[in-house]
Amino acid sequence: MNENILEILVFNVGQAQAIFFYPRNNPEYGMLVDCAESDDCKPIDFLVAQNLIHWNQANYRHELDNLTLTNYDHDHFSGLPGIQEKVHIKTVRLPKNISSQELKDIKPEETDALNAVCELKDTYIYDIHDHQPPYKVFGYHLEQNELESNEINTNHLSQIVFVEFGGSKICICGDLEKPAWEKILLKPEIQTHLRTTNVFVASHHGRDNGYHDGIFTYCTNPDCVIISDKELAYDTQDAMASTYAQHINYGVYFNGENQLRKVLTTRNDGHLWIRFDTQGNRSYQNFSME
Repeated sequence: MNENILEILVFNVGQAQAIFFYPRNNPEYGMLVDCAESDDCKPIDFLVAQNLIHWNQANYRHELDNLTLTNYDHDHFSGLPGIQEKVHIKTVRLPKNISSQELKDIKPEETDALNAVCELKDTYIYDIHDHQPPYKVFGYHLEQNELESNEINTNHLSQIVFVEFGGSKICICGDLEKPAWEKILLKPEIQTHLRTTNVFVASHHGRDNGYHDGIFTYCTNPDCVIISDKELAYDTQDAMASTYAQHINYGVYFNGENQLRKVLTTRNDGHLWIRFDTQGNRSYQNFSME
């Protein structure tokens, strides 16, 4: 008998993001939050090969129950064309604060991935109803008129997503930067969710412009911070890991080791595998795609 566990796979796709949620007892409700890929890591190929994407025998196809995007930059959706070739996406959760045409207008070039995102936005236009996965998902974003500048900035319009299961909660906040944090942290619902967040995925891949100390006014006792990042390219990368670590009271045992870790990074730790169970327990390790 399978244990009732939510598996969370954070893929090492460089300075980008792809996080898969797999409820072990309900594999038909797999969800992908962001879908970047890199030259040496294509998450969808791994998920299909490992039978983590639901196979619908009646329709004779692989089905991804939900694709959620936190940000409209390529480092959050570059793998979308490959996904669409291999699986059927049943539902989406996309920020509705920018139109397809606005998105195309601000991008320097038109790509297959950009066209695929715009097609999703223009096709999946209805809200999700009667959709009850075994985990809860809450998504929030700012509207353009809430920001002080009239210039569209996709980072400021990022969607912050909370996923809750068995008394545990993870927060994924796209590429929110300081001006957007100033606004979104004023929302009571964001404050409430942050208070019960156990795993915080750092905004903007851990860069300093994605950090705001006001986050931890509310997120006061997370297990750890996760940074989805590439090899060291900026002096601030190591410094920001230390900055985030200052907000962690205890830390986690990673890979069963005795030493407590406050910050986990795909840069140093590779692909990350987190488990939430229904008793509120959480475990952390890495995994290989080979």
